[in-house]
Amino acid sequence: MPHPSVTGMAAGLSVAQYLNSATASGKSGVIAQAMKGDLSSSFTQLSKNAINLAMSDAGKKVLSTSIVLATAGGLARKWFPSVKLGGNKLYFKI
Repeated sequence: MPHPSVTGMAAGLSVAQYLNSATASGKSGVIAQAMKGDLSSSFTQLSKNAINLAMSDAGKKVLSTSIVLATAGGLARKWFPSVKLGGNKLYFKI
């Protein structure tokens, strides 16, 4: 059973990775462009990626998967409230 915080992070990171991606081959991602000081280009690319996230088939799959992951985590938290993730061990509150 996945822990809710893990599923939430996975959902958020999958969307963030999609938004950071470069569409043209040989072009760096949004974060790399911003770190190089090319803010105009990075915001332009981020805008394009956000539109593609909502409009393209691949983007819709990323959004759907993220929603399912986040929902699974929320349901796990609701149905099993005593399950916690502590350090590297799974333990139950007594």
